[in-house]
Amino acid sequence: MTNEKQIEWRVNFHKALSNVERLKIVDFLAQNEQCQCDIFPQIGLSQSTVSAYLTQLTRAGILKVRRDGVRKLYSIASPQIRKVIQSLREVAKTEFT
Repeated sequence: MTNEKQIEWRVNFHKALSNVERLKIVDFLAQNEQCQCDIFPQIGLSQSTVSAYLTQLTRAGILKVRRDGVRKLYSIASPQIRKVIQSLREVAKTEFT
């Protein structure tokens, strides 16, 4: 039987991806690590909004963050999560092409 903490983690994972803008951020980061300062112009949202979304995605375990001086660099948290995101993208492509 699945542990309650595992279920809670999965719920938070799905909740974090249930917002169009957060999903755009994840798609943008799917290729490589990016500075927060490069994410918000690409996504078209304010810096504060992107910062809040990045925090939520990091807390959900989807992203990881590392500091490089004063910059915060974000990337997909693990190869397994990258595979899940890629698989979801492929399913969507199959369903809607």
